[in-house]
Amino acid sequence: MKIKFRTIVLLLTFLTAYSAQAQDTVSPDDFKIIIGEWTGSLTYIDYSSNKPYTMPANLKVEQGKNQNQLLLKYIYPNEPKANSKDKIKFSKSGDLINNKIVKSKQALENGQLQITTEYSGKDNNKTALIRNLFILGENQFIIRKEVKFNDSDGWITRNEYNFKR
Repeated sequence: MKIKFRTIVLLLTFLTAYSAQAQDTVSPDDFKIIIGEWTGSLTYIDYSSNKPYTMPANLKVEQGKNQNQLLLKYIYPNEPKANSKDKIKFSKSGDLINNKIVKSKQALENGQLQITTEYSGKDNNKTALIRNLFILGENQFIIRKEVKFNDSDGWITRNEYNFKR
């Protein structure tokens, strides 16, 4: 009887852990909603003045070379020399975005989906915990970078792209 009970407890523990892990994965289907053209802005903290600066920014999102990749083309109408390209790459297992661990995937009350990655890195030449949030919706797409420096208790929003269509 003790063996059966232990086996059941072990199995339930495994299934609970597996279920929790499964919630923290993404699929390319989660991001298909953002394919297309967006208009909006980039707001970032200017470390020289410690003040936020906002500028117009547009975005074109296209399917990449396979289903696990999206191409992002950033367009800055007032600063065309700053135009750039980036990628969003998903691991096949869905636990990584751009080689960063997916910490959470949460449906928001307004119907949007929030996906968060987190990793250790550097920002402004200081060691920090860095969090990227992707808020995906039919008419809004936000990419936010938050930073928590090792010598600080609070998070700051380093930059945020806020797009609409």
